[in-house]
Amino acid sequence: MATINTRLLVQSQNLFTNSFTLRSDKAVRLTGEVNKTIKTITSTSSGAATTILAVTDYGADKDVYVFLKNRSTDSAKYIYVIVGSQQIMRLSPGQYCSFPWRTETGDDLKVYGNDSNGIRLELLAGTTS
Repeated sequence: MATINTRLLVQSQNLFTNSFTLRSDKAVRLTGEVNKTIKTITSTSSGAATTILAVTDYGADKDVYVFLKNRSTDSAKYIYVIVGSQQIMRLSPGQYCSFPWRTETGDDLKVYGNDSNGIRLELLAGTTS
């Protein structure tokens, strides 16, 4: 079992008349196997996207914590993230995200990039239920 501690901190001294600070801490307890890998993504279109997490890997109706990071340092290499048939985000070089993914039939997690030579993607996934 593992616990991942996350912290989101948003601060501004000059965005509004008054300064503000928002902070959210969360401990995510992973109850099953945790997978961590770095993959090179060479697919370059949504139709040929690479499946990185399949519903069948976990079973239906599971909660999976996902962390993705575009490890490229080249400013022009993007990774696009798809759940099922919906593109949900684009990760620029160095950007990362973490989100809960609910495994439902047909909603595999896929990615593709804009460089056929490959873009390195860091992936961590573990079940929370």
